[in-house]
Amino acid sequence: MATYAGRAGRAGRAGRAGRAGRAGRAGRAGRAGRAGREDSGEADGLMASALLSHREGIAPYWTGDVDPGTTPANLLAGRTAGEKLEYLSDIPREVVIDDQLFARFSVTGSDLNSTLIAGNDPLVTLNRPDNAYFATTQLPMVRDAADLRADRIDEILMQTEDITSFFGAVLLLDWSRSDWVFELTEAVVRLCGYIEFPFKFVFDVPRPSLMSSKVMPVIDTPTHGAWPSGHATESFALATILAGLVDRKAGNTGRFDMNDATRDVNGSARMLMRTAMRISDNRTVAGVHYPHDSICGLVLGVTLGEALVNWMSGEVSTAKRTLDLPGPANPIHDLNEDSVRQLLGDAHPNAAPPPDVAPLNTPVNDISAYLWQKALGQMPHR
Repeated sequence: MATYAGRAGRAGRAGRAGRAGRAGRAGRAGRAGRAGREDSGEADGLMASALLSHREGIAPYWTGDVDPGTTPANLLAGRTAGEKLEYLSDIPREVVIDDQLFARFSVTGSDLNSTLIAGNDPLVTLNRPDNAYFATTQLPMVRDAADLRADRIDEILMQTEDITSFFGAVLLLDWSRSDWVFELTEAVVRLCGYIEFPFKFVFDVPRPSLMSSKVMPVIDTPTHGAWPSGHATESFALATILAGLVDRKAGNTGRFDMNDATRDVNGSARMLMRTAMRISDNRTVAGVHYPHDSICGLVLGVTLGEALVNWMSGEVSTAKRTLDLPGPANPIHDLNEDSVRQLLGDAHPNAAPPPDVAPLNTPVNDISAYLWQKALGQMPHR
């Protein structure tokens, strides 16, 4: 068995609503000292010169002593984890949050069967179909989906770099009043990247255009493996974490389960799930993914999202899942609302934990708990 790690740094597709240009900075701790400084070198030099002359014009003679009333021994002493987090600028804050989240998860396994470990317990086990399945069953579905390209091209292009805005539209999220919600969602996207790339690397499923030159995708084909779909993993994780915030905002307690949250066909959780399905399907329409890539992303993203909701809100268990090989006993080859429910299964939050539940043995840390509570406080009532 091999263990795969390595930060992925893929918040580029998170795209804070209305501010997508500021995403994509995860894993860039080397820039921590320059957070928020997007000015040109010429402008920076002009400001430095202006500050120099300004100081010379206003500052009295200084012996090097501290300001009156300042007690160095107690400076910044006694701050809580939340107060420290609030004080940080964007990039250092992201690194601190990632350090707490990434440490809980690892990927282990082989090129046919790999598992996401949460703490010390299996959370999601994925079984890779062989290439013949993708060639004979999935590739014709990619061909059929191509007929929708003209209708979906605007969505496809926007969702290449920004998926969060589509979820924000469901819940009326806005950066000016939902900054901590977006802080959480961007952290979830970065975490997904940290998890999905080791899976992609070890499974190494060829993209549709490697199977046939006639696919001709309408966007650039990524050079990493197709399975699981990163867009699907991130979209379903975002749908789940946001549905979890809505659930907890309504005062609900107990083990959160996405299947239960989406039972109301008119509820916001169902709209969030449909958003994730549409984003995932658009990757097949574009010609860069098979439908089964999104099936895998669904199982991985939702289960990860549920684990985060339950862990951050203080629950002691969460659902774990296995994606079996497609076949007579598992004839699901594409995503629709019925197949989604079947893949996720039913949960029973009020019953004794069944065998398909993983324990959450590690208490939530102060940083993650603070991030969750700040995001929860900014969620609109639905």
